[in-house]
This record gives sequence, C-alpha cells and structure tokens, in this order.
Amino acid sequence: MSRNNLFVAALALLLAIPAGPALALSPGDRAGRSGDGLASALAEPGNAIRSERFNLCPSIAETAQVKERSVDYLRTREFAEAVRAVAEGSSKFSPTTVPGDWRTAAADWKASVATAGKPRIAVVSGSGGPGGPRAVLVSPNGVPMDPIPLGTDRMCDPQLLFRASIEYRTRLGQEDLPLLYPHVVRQAAAGIGKTVTAKMDVAARNAKRLEDIALRIQQAEQMGAGECQPQELARAKAEVAVARQGITEIDFDPGTAEAVLSRAETLSGNLLAARRYAASRGIRCINE
Repeated sequence: MSRNNLFVAALALLLAIPAGPALALSPGDRAGRSGDGLASALAEPGNAIRSERFNLCPSIAETAQVKERSVDYLRTREFAEAVRAVAEGSSKFSPTTVPGDWRTAAADWKASVATAGKPRIAVVSGSGGPGGPRAVLVSPNGVPMDPIPLGTDRMCDPQLLFRASIEYRTRLGQEDLPLLYPHVVRQAAAGIGKTVTAKMDVAARNAKRLEDIALRIQQAEQMGAGECQPQELARAKAEVAVARQGITEIDFDPGTAEAVLSRAETLSGNLLAARRYAASRGIRCINE
C-alpha cells in the first residue's frame, strides 16, 4: 500500500476513532459489544475462546504461495460450495471414506467466506497480569479466537481443499484453472500461523508505545495545538490512526507499521514540545 493510500485511509479512520490515550482495543472496542465482551471472556490469563463459526484458513488466499500460483478463487461462494460438496461426500472427488471433521471444516469455511471480513488483533489492557497487555485474535463478528489450530487438519485440511479445487474447476467447466495442491496449503497455512503469532507479539509490545504517543497528542491539543498548529495536529492524528491499523491488521506490512510508529512518535513529541515552549513564554501561538 502506498504512503498516500495509507494517509487517506488514516484520515478516514479518524472519523471513527477518537483521539486519546486509549490506543489499544479496549474490552468494548471491535468486540461486538455482545455479552460481557472481551473482558469477561479473557478474565483468566490462560483463557481463550475460539469462534465456532469462523475459520482463519481462507487467509491463505493472501499468501505468496497461493498468489504466485494465480489461485484467486478461494474466497468465492462457489469454492465454498465445492468444499461443502467434497466434505459431504456428494462430489465425485470425495474420498471413499470422508473424514468426520470435514463437514465442520466446510461449514466454518463457508461461514467465514460469507462474513466477508478478516480477523483483527485486539490488545486488552490489564488482562495480561505481570507481563502487561495481552493480545488476542478477534473474528470479524467480534468473537475472540484461538489462532493455534490454524494449519491443523480440521481447520485447513490440505486434501479437502485440493479435492475442492478440482471440484470447483469441474463445476465451472474450466479445466485450465490452477489447482490448490496439498503442499501449497501446508506451506501457506504454516506461514499464516507464524505471521499471526508474530503480529500478536508485536501488538502487545507496541500497546504502551501507542498509548504514550496518543497521550502526547491529547496533551498538545489541550494546550492549543488545534488552534495554533492544526495541520501538524491533523498529521499526527493521521499517523497514529495508521499506526493503530498497523498493529491490529494481520496483513499490514510490519516494516510500514514500524515506520509509521516512528513518525508518529516524532510528530507527537514535536507537537507537545512546541506547545510547552509557547506556554513557557506566555504566548498562545509560537509565531506571535
């Protein structure tokens, strides 16, 4: 994603995300606000709840292993139907004995594709005990997930998806469509699992960093930055919004996220320093 696109996305996010120190997702944020939310679900440090109707496996569609083979149909409803047919044994490409957990995997796949969303990372402040904030994976419908099963047979079965890819292209009558071979599924799923784990670690580590940045911006705004440095304030807020996006989106480039965090730190520090300097001189704006 280009720098300009990131900045435009950030400005859009500003309409929905309030400025302030609460950068990490709170128990009520992005969690659907249903039931007792993330707070009660994660009351115990070791507790995690996996969504029963969401499968992370379709995320392999965004991996290099799948893209470089031009397999671009994984998130379609038609492919989900092909997965279901193989899992139910109604496809001629189904094995003689269908594994018992394929039906569940197919139902999860279909539900995940129908959701048309991607999981995000939430950082729950104060839920990690002595270790600090705790990062959790949250499905598009706001349910905490356990990312560990990704890549196991039930969640992302290589044979199920391979046979479904044959069923899919047969249904479309396009025998030249690329197949999703089992080894590709294994490699892609393993990569997604590692990416998710790494991103969750980074999100937890950067939670306090983001809070400090947002606090400096909030203090600067309270000291008149909105009146005296409106452009600098808007840019700092935009960078913070992109930084927040960077630690909550799984497929956000880590290098870009770090670069934005660094810029946000510099901008927020300069903004607050300018307001403090003006205050120390007894002036409202520095250019007076």
